[in-house]
Parts: sequence; structure tokens; C-alpha cells
Amino acid sequence: MNTFKYLTKRTLSYFKSSWNFEDYPITTWKNPNAEEDKVKYGAKIIGWLIVGHGATRNEAIEALRESFKLYKENNKSLPRPGTKVPLQFASTEKTDMYEHIAVDFFEKVLEMDFYGGFYSDGTYLDLFNPEYSETDEKFKSHIIKKTFEHYDVDITDVYDKALWQVLEKIKSKT
Repeated sequence: MNTFKYLTKRTLSYFKSSWNFEDYPITTWKNPNAEEDKVKYGAKIIGWLIVGHGATRNEAIEALRESFKLYKENNKSLPRPGTKVPLQFASTEKTDMYEHIAVDFFEKVLEMDFYGGFYSDGTYLDLFNPEYSETDEKFKSHIIKKTFEHYDVDITDVYDKALWQVLEKIKSKT
């Protein structure tokens, strides 16, 4: 069934010059191992690696629609429906420029091994909060304080910016 959807959507794509969500082949499934209702169903565009989850098939499709919208906003063009989209990792170019500082910062401030994860140029400090909350000022002040203790650098003004910008400030002050 998925092969038929895949080929049909690809064939139809040649009759249009731009595509929207409905032009892509979608499959849904029920997750038999779901421990929470919010992930009971899944949906994905066939050949892509983005997915959506929900308590119902329709909710999963709507979540996928939102992921598609985000993909569309962050990419110059959409792939033709019925084609495979390979996994793409975000750039690490800027973060890599501060690797030496990052290794030390992760050990002293975050109490983590830098080499134990993947940190793109879009990584920011709140992602390291084990109890992540957009308004968790306690975690923020803890990280700012530990950074000041170890580097004598106040990162308050760059805390909410990308990790590489925090590391850049530490390097410029040490």
C-alpha cells in the first residue's frame, strides 16, 4: 500500500510546480508499546524521517503537518513528493571552533562529557536542564553562577543565545 501511495504522489507531483502537505504520501500506525496516550499513534511522510505523534490518527497527522510546516520554513525548497529525504545534521562549525573550551565547560559547569553527545550550532544551555521548563530561572542562575566561579565571566547577556556564543564569550574573557 505504501509503495502505491509513494508512486502515485510522485507521479502527480509532475503536474504541479509547487507542493503542499497534501501532495506528500503519508502513512500512519498505532504504536503498540505507547505508555502515554499522546504517542499512541504516529504519522510520517513516506521516505522522510520526520514524524508526528498523537492520541488519535488525526492528531498524529496534525502534528506531522506542523513538522512539515517547520521543515518548509527552514529550507529553501521542498523535495519532490515521492522522493526520499536523507537525514541531515545541523552544522557544528561554530561550536567546533570552541571545542577546547567546550570540553572544559562541560566538565566544570554542566558536569558532562562533551564527547558524549552531539551539539550543533543551534544548541543552547536550557537544553541541558534535566527538568526543562522555558521559565526555569533556578537552572539558569545556577549555570551563570558556576560559569562565573570557574571562568570569572558573567554570561547573563548570552545565556539565552547559542552555546557557541557562550563559549565565545568565555574565550574572549579568559
